[in-house]
Amino acid sequence: MKRLNIIFAILTLTIFTVSCETYDDFEEQREIVVGFSTPTESFDLEDGEEKTETLSVFSSEATSADRTFNVVVVESEVETESYTFDNTVTILAGEREGSIDITGFGVSLTEEEKTLTLLIERADAYVSGGPAVITFTRDE
Repeated sequence: MKRLNIIFAILTLTIFTVSCETYDDFEEQREIVVGFSTPTESFDLEDGEEKTETLSVFSSEATSADRTFNVVVVESEVETESYTFDNTVTILAGEREGSIDITGFGVSLTEEEKTLTLLIERADAYVSGGPAVITFTRDE
């Protein structure tokens, strides 16, 4: 019983000690994060078919000026003739969202699924958030 009382006392002290932490870093300036809020998209295309989809981009903060970000390919198994996309995205002043269009073409596609990964290019004023992974397959 004595051990149980000691364990209970230690647990009680631990709870009070941990719960007394302060959050001084809460008010610190944090980096703005910009990334895709549409993490996946699929293009199942017949030969010669063309399809356009819109990918949403988010920012963790709104600012008082329009901002333009570069969109880059970080990995691709897809032939460049099978897609095109806006290589920049603009988020308007006071807004936290923007969008880009990506168009898939039913050219050089196989029944095997191939992926294209897009990312917002990092810069000094912000960090890159989540990527967009787009899959391409030929639809029979």
